Amino acid sequence: MSTRQLIALLQDPSRVANTTEAQWNGVVESARKAQLLGQLAQALRRAGVFEQVPLAVQRHLMLDELTARRRADAALWELKGMRRAIDSAKTLVVLKGCAYAAAGDDNASGRLFSDVDLMVRRADLDAVESSLISVGWKPSQVDAYDSAYYRNWMHEVPPMTHVRRHTVCDLHHAINPPISRYYVQPEPLFEHMVEVLPGIQVLAPLDRMVHCALHLLQEGEPKKLLRDLFDLHLLLRQHSAGDAGVPELLNRADALGVGSPVRVAVGAAQRVFSDSKSSAALPDSGLQRQVVRAARGEPGLLTTLADTAVLAHSHWMKMPWSLLLPHLARKAWIGWFSAKKDA
Repeated sequence: MSTRQLIALLQDPSRVANTTEAQWNGVVESARKAQLLGQLAQALRRAGVFEQVPLAVQRHLMLDELTARRRADAALWELKGMRRAIDSAKTLVVLKGCAYAAAGDDNASGRLFSDVDLMVRRADLDAVESSLISVGWKPSQVDAYDSAYYRNWMHEVPPMTHVRRHTVCDLHHAINPPISRYYVQPEPLFEHMVEVLPGIQVLAPLDRMVHCALHLLQEGEPKKLLRDLFDLHLLLRQHSAGDAGVPELLNRADALGVGSPVRVAVGAAQRVFSDSKSSAALPDSGLQRQVVRAARGEPGLLTTLADTAVLAHSHWMKMPWSLLLPHLARKAWIGWFSAKKDA
């Protein structure tokens, strides 16, 4: 019920006037779990109703706003240092949360993120990784299997952590794995990138929405689905005039070969945050219903089944069965052996 009230406030912040103090307890708890507390605060401020929130709740909201602002400032500071360390001839594209902050997207306000996500051309990957190592970014220590997993199958190298500041950088050469069923060739993305800071690029608005849609399905983490769908909702509202601009986004997704998953994600965002009965609403689908149910997180068996379905689909998206099944079996065996050893 509290998640439903959170969604209602994000849809229409004017409902704050009818929210009781008891209901606020559940809303704050749900928003914190979904990593949406700061974005809820910003939604209330944009609607001019923040002052109607009880003072005790305002303190929670303001603390998350402050945390989000400081993390964004720190990430952008790190980003500028990375740009100085990397050969200026190498194209540097920032992705996800840091990209939203650098581009000034509406969904960046109050949004928490912890990593700096970068994308470079695959031919530049080794040189850029070496440049980051030279200024204190240390690659994660992984075994031979996991190293091969990242470098042969995935779209990124193992995470890098700064030796002094302990900030994390994820260095990508694509927005999804080359072995994915919906692999997006990076070059068309590079062709449309936008410079937002000197020498620092982000994906074009349509491509940021495509990436957001792919990411929320590809990661398949139920606890993050609501935040990711809200991201997509705000990006659509800002860059595509809401549902009216959906056809342009779908045309771009089709051109990139990811029309099917993008339709699922956009349809789910519409059902959760927009009017799903409008003429622009996308047709319903089984996967879309599972995403919506998992994002709403209402207690019960159906939600548990939806969580499982979304997670299973995310694995199906990322890897072919011939790689996925042995990979999952190996991880399960290691997890069981480690648990038995700890016991």
